[in-house]
Amino acid sequence: MTNIDELRTRLAASRAALLEAVRGLTERDFATPLGDATVVEVLGALARQERETVRGARMVASAPMRPLPVAGSASGRPLPPQVVHDLAGARYETELLLDWLGSDASGEALEAVRGALEGIEARETATAAQIAGRAGNS
Repeated sequence: MTNIDELRTRLAASRAALLEAVRGLTERDFATPLGDATVVEVLGALARQERETVRGARMVASAPMRPLPVAGSASGRPLPPQVVHDLAGARYETELLLDWLGSDASGEALEAVRGALEGIEARETATAAQIAGRAGNS
């Protein structure tokens, strides 16, 4: 397994854990506090952080830059389906970066941004644990 494959596997596992943690949550559950924000706000921030991390990693690795989407809904209040879609879009950007990193035979670009990509996994895993830990406690 290459370093890229390992990262993909770990990121897929953290995403699966996050999706499992939100599976079955009601609209009310998404609106409950999770730290200083609601569950849906935390998930929205997670998507933004992933995009910003990937953007920074692209700069460090000298990868071609990609435009970031315009964030937020018209009302300014995130809705669960929009946030889940945003998480999928952020992961797509991560996957595109991993594809580009895989084309670097030397592996230098991957090593330059490995920590940033591992940070995405760590934040996602921690958020999944927070959401799963509060399940049934609302």
